[in-house]
Amino acid sequence: MQRPVPAALLNAVLVGSLLTGAACADARAAFAFERIPLREPDRHPHKAAYACALAGAGLIGMSFPLATTADRRYGDYLNETRIDLIPGRWDRTVRADHVASGALLAGESLLVTAAWLRFVRHPGESRVAFDARPDRCAVSFSF
Repeated sequence: MQRPVPAALLNAVLVGSLLTGAACADARAAFAFERIPLREPDRHPHKAAYACALAGAGLIGMSFPLATTADRRYGDYLNETRIDLIPGRWDRTVRADHVASGALLAGESLLVTAAWLRFVRHPGESRVAFDARPDRCAVSFSF
């Protein structure tokens, strides 16, 4: 079976253009790539983050016994029969409840702060700076 001449000519042109394109490749590709040294990651101790996490976990853990104490004091308030002791028991119940809620909120805030210190904040970016450079679009403010 004979191939038609136009199909053979098209095959020859395609193969020739592929070989010519490879032979005329950019001269830079013939040389080894420039070696760029890897930058060592910054090693910063995260003592403040770990201290905040530990304090936050401790406060959250302590909020549960404090809440139990507030619940017990509320039960004492409900069971009190002497009229002169009822306001004092109510005040102690409210104070214990506020201490338990405050411990829980402070602990959660410290855990969020610890996560921010450890994973979001970068030590070099901790100052307010005005940055105008040619590689930037315009003006950059970093906080």
